Amino acid sequence: MQFDANGIQVHYDSWMDGGGTWFGQDYIDIIKQRYPNRTFDRCYEWCSGPGYIGFSILGAKLAQGLTLSDRYESAIVDAVATTVRENRLQDCVSAYVGSSLKVLPAHEQFDLVVANPPHYLECPGDDNYQRIAVDIGWQAHQDFFNHIGQHLTDNGVILLQENQAGSLNGVEDFRPFIEQNNLKITDCFRSTKYYNTNDPTQIYYIEISKESKYIINNY
Repeated sequence: MQFDANGIQVHYDSWMDGGGTWFGQDYIDIIKQRYPNRTFDRCYEWCSGPGYIGFSILGAKLAQGLTLSDRYESAIVDAVATTVRENRLQDCVSAYVGSSLKVLPAHEQFDLVVANPPHYLECPGDDNYQRIAVDIGWQAHQDFFNHIGQHLTDNGVILLQENQAGSLNGVEDFRPFIEQNNLKITDCFRSTKYYNTNDPTQIYYIEISKESKYIINNY
């Protein structure tokens, strides 16, 4: 299967899609609105799967380079590798397999970090949905915040896409992990397209940075 990510044909299997082809594409408008006239040097998509979001950002020319990582080897070794090869992106895309950010080499530095990570502590569904949607004890989130700071440039921004149907307390579910790693929440806002209190899709964003001078709002 293929997904058109702003001109880049992303290869994937249907089981890999946890919303990246749907509400994940909300990122494009959000980035354009919040960071007008800014082209990022390198974007990192955490929990990337086959890279629906990251390749869309690259295709929209919002970033010059892209790094992806995911714990599922088939998403990176098969799907991403095919996308990179067939779209001739070898010079601007790197990808890593692993459940921890420890797999990222020290030289990987990002000024934009995005993700559509597992949104739920627990959630009904089949085994495949559980693999995509559930982060038991927020362990993956904790690992992310424990390590992302060393890969974030001084003017870098983290913009995470979360779902309040899973993180019931919103940003407060993640604040301890963020602040204990010397990162700062600069804003938190709901998606204008994908937040419905009567629906399981309640997408909101957490904006995080290292430097106070990049604060948009003291959230």
